Parts: sequence; C-alpha cells; structure tokens
Amino acid sequence: MNDLPAPARPLPTDDAGRTALILDIVAKETGVARDRLALDQSLAALEVPSLDMVQTVFELESRFGIEVPVMSNAGGTEFETVGDLVAQVLAAIRQNDPV
Repeated sequence: MNDLPAPARPLPTDDAGRTALILDIVAKETGVARDRLALDQSLAALEVPSLDMVQTVFELESRFGIEVPVMSNAGGTEFETVGDLVAQVLAAIRQNDPV
C-alpha cells in the first residue's frame, strides 16, 4: 500500500480556470453551495462568518503561493462581494507570476 499523497492537480493558468478554482475553494472552506457563489453576490447575504473568510484566504494563499492583501482591522469585511475576493486573488496571482 502506497501512503504517498496524491499529486496535486496543476493550477490553471487562465483567469476563467483560476476563478473556478477560487470559487471551489471558497465553497469548500465556507460551506456555501458552489452554485450560490455568483461574483456579484454579497458575502454578508451569504452569511459567511469572518473566521471562515480568514480560513478561506489562508487556503487560497497556500494553494496559489500568494499573499492576499487585506485590511487587518476590518473585522473580516475586507471583501463585500464574492467578486471582490476573486479580484484580489487574481491580482495577487498576476503580481506573483513571472512574466
């Protein structure tokens, strides 16, 4: 029996693929159904607790090898919508990508 972890899927290199993966991670970490995560959807309306958002940001940073800039004293309200979070992650990925 092989106890090695399964190899990680390669990360997508296009924004559509990255956005899909970001939304998958948000759904997994917050427990919100994936089909409810429209880019214009308010995080407050989704009732995502701030602790879940912190965990989500940590997972996104780990998965993509990035740092997502957040306002530390905003109490978890750094992102008003799902799209705000996606945009910040995509911007951090682009900044981190060698051109």
